[in-house]
Amino acid sequence: MAQPITRQVLRDVMAVVDLPDPVVEFGSLQVEAAQDIDLRRFFAGRPFTGTDFREGPGVDRVEDLRALTFGDGEVGTAICLDTLEHCADPPQACRELARVTRRDGGVCLISSVMLFGIHGYPNDYFRFTPEGFRELLSGFDDVRVVGIGDPDIPREVFGIGVHGRSLGDLDLARLPSVVALQRVWDDPATGVKVGPLRVPPGQLARSLVRELPGVLRARRAARRSA
Repeated sequence: MAQPITRQVLRDVMAVVDLPDPVVEFGSLQVEAAQDIDLRRFFAGRPFTGTDFREGPGVDRVEDLRALTFGDGEVGTAICLDTLEHCADPPQACRELARVTRRDGGVCLISSVMLFGIHGYPNDYFRFTPEGFRELLSGFDDVRVVGIGDPDIPREVFGIGVHGRSLGDLDLARLPSVVALQRVWDDPATGVKVGPLRVPPGQLARSLVRELPGVLRARRAARRSA
C-alpha cells in the first residue's frame, strides 16, 4: 500500500532502472475507501498483478507473503511498498520475494517506516533500519538502500535488489524525490529539531504551554520529598 512519498521514489527509480515484466505488487490492497494508491497506472499497458493477503480494491490475487504461490523466477519486478511492517515474518517474506523474482535481471523494490506511529491494516509488527533492509535483501546480487529523515532514526527506508546484474553507480540518496524529501526534513523552516523530529513552532509552543506547568509541579514535589 504505497504512500505518496513512496510513489515519488518509485517514479524516480523507474526513470533510471529497467523494471522487467511481469510486474507484481505485494501489498496492493487499498485499505481506505478514499485512497488512490493503485500502482498499476504507473505500468499502463504492461502485465501487472496486485496481490494482498485479503481480497479488496486493488487486489487481483490473494497471496501470503510468507508462502507465495508464484513459481521460482516467475516475477520480473516485485514491488512491496509500505507493507513489510504489517507482515509477521519479514525475513521469510523477503526470502520468498527473492525466490520468485527472475534470476536474469529481476528487480525487487521494498519500502517501510522506522519513525512512524503504529497503524493497523490490520496489524503493525515491525520497524526497520537501513541495515535491516540490507539484510532483508541479502538474497539479491546487488542492493541499494536509503533512509529519509534523521540519519539515526529515519522516517522512511527504501531498498532495491536485483538478480543477475549490477545497479552500477545508482545512489538512491541522489534520486530527485529523495533529495527533495531530505531537504524538507533538514530545513529549519519546517520546524524545531527535537531529537529525530521536526516540530512546527506553533505545535511546540502549545505543547510547552500544556505540559510545562505539570513538569514544574512534579519537579518541585520531588525536591520537597527528597
